[in-house]
Amino acid sequence: MIRIFQEDETFVRKIRDIDSFSDTERTLWVDLQNPTAAEIKSVEEKFDVDFLSQQEQLEIESSSRYIEEDEFLIANSNFLVPDAEQRYVTVPVSFILKDDTLFTYRNADLKSFADTVKRIKSRRAMFKDGAQIMIYIFESRIDYDADLIELVSGEIKAINRLLDLDANLDREMLLNINDYQELTMSIRENVVDKQRVISSMIRSDGWFTDDEQQRLRTLIKDINSLIDHTNFIFERLEFLQNTYLGLIDLEQNRVVKIFTVVSLVFLPPTLLASIWGMNFAGMPELSWSFGYPIAIGSMLLSSLLTILIFRRKKWL
Repeated sequence: MIRIFQEDETFVRKIRDIDSFSDTERTLWVDLQNPTAAEIKSVEEKFDVDFLSQQEQLEIESSSRYIEEDEFLIANSNFLVPDAEQRYVTVPVSFILKDDTLFTYRNADLKSFADTVKRIKSRRAMFKDGAQIMIYIFESRIDYDADLIELVSGEIKAINRLLDLDANLDREMLLNINDYQELTMSIRENVVDKQRVISSMIRSDGWFTDDEQQRLRTLIKDINSLIDHTNFIFERLEFLQNTYLGLIDLEQNRVVKIFTVVSLVFLPPTLLASIWGMNFAGMPELSWSFGYPIAIGSMLLSSLLTILIFRRKKWL
């Protein structure tokens, strides 16, 4: 799908049919979402621009994430998006600035782009060229990442309260902690990726005005705050994980203690039963008329004595 946003005298027009489109000079933004090969080729020919392949978009080297030439600027950044199972996955997004026009290439429906389209429609005066649209997309994305971090922080508080209130520990809770660790790691990786790209944009030569440079510096400050927050979340998750594992150890120790006490309580009567069960001819107890009740009483007394000793030692 192709969406073209063109500046008019009083508003920004959205055009979807590129075949009938000819006025490229007033174009602010060309957005390609899940484009076909034919659509990519059509945009490249009409605007004299070359898009990176998906493999090139996924390159992690700094030289591949940001490319600046005299005629164009290319920036690749990763965005988190929930999949069908509501698990967050990373999708690459490619930005190209050329002749004050922004070109974006993505294979996912991203909230940041939808928010940018809404803002273009409602605040047309904010966007004079493609560079301002590009900056706003990053601003919207950083706000979304901040919301994700707040979501994770809230879930961590819920898990912490559950650990305080619920004595029943299960495997699901540990898996939830692990899932939030993975999500926080993905958020951090994506935020750091944007930090690198935006830092390169700040150092660019003539592509952004002073006001735009100031907006980019503000973004860097916001990103640094998000990175600090993710570090704090990692520490909390590690603390929760250690607390959970510690509670499991305590529960296991309690169970082992119960079995140990039961074994020791039955050890003295078992010893007595073993002795009196030998049936040697020289055992006088075998001829006692009250030998059986005496044996039972002795075994019960030995168990009771063991329990009293344990309680006195505060082992029970």
